[in-house]
Amino acid sequence: MNIKQLIQFSFLMGAIALIDSNTFAKETPLSPSLKPAVNLTAPNSARSTAEMVLNNLLKNSKKIGLCKDSLDLEAAKRNSRVYELENRKYFVVFQCFLAAYQGNYEFLVVNQQPAAKKTVMKLTATEFRENQAGKMQKVESSSIGGVPTYSPKQGVLTINSKYRGLGDCGSQAKYQVQSTGLKLLEFKAKLACDGKLEPFRTFYLAK
Repeated sequence: MNIKQLIQFSFLMGAIALIDSNTFAKETPLSPSLKPAVNLTAPNSARSTAEMVLNNLLKNSKKIGLCKDSLDLEAAKRNSRVYELENRKYFVVFQCFLAAYQGNYEFLVVNQQPAAKKTVMKLTATEFRENQAGKMQKVESSSIGGVPTYSPKQGVLTINSKYRGLGDCGSQAKYQVQSTGLKLLEFKAKLACDGKLEPFRTFYLAK
């Protein structure tokens, strides 16, 4: 290979590398992850407490009765999040498993107060589902499929659930996170899987 050919070959390989780097930069994860429970600048004690709470849940998952239908321990360890509430109480977004386009989650409050009678409380979330008669019916669910996000400042949990991968039907719910449970603030849904992303109808709005 002469000098001219060598220069042309080097230029070609550089162009291919540039195209590859731009392609990877535009790729997005299959499933959006939650914001970390404690950021990297938080004190070590806060990070270690969150890790301890999650590790205890993973270790005692069967005893507590977490994710009875299916539990992927690796997914739970990687994608679950722990948030501090108050008075040594913690809100936990616990991933049971990751499906094709969204995860399945359970929600808990862990009470680390010395006098606590019950250290782990599984929460239920109010949803609206279509019954056999075609009417929306209120139900309480302990396990929800979707993409949850939590705002610690507002104490609001938002869950966007897809009924199929396209995302043209599904539900959007908001809850006020309390140490005693999840209070429904708003519930919207789009039942028709018709290829259109809008509109979502409001079935409940707290006064």
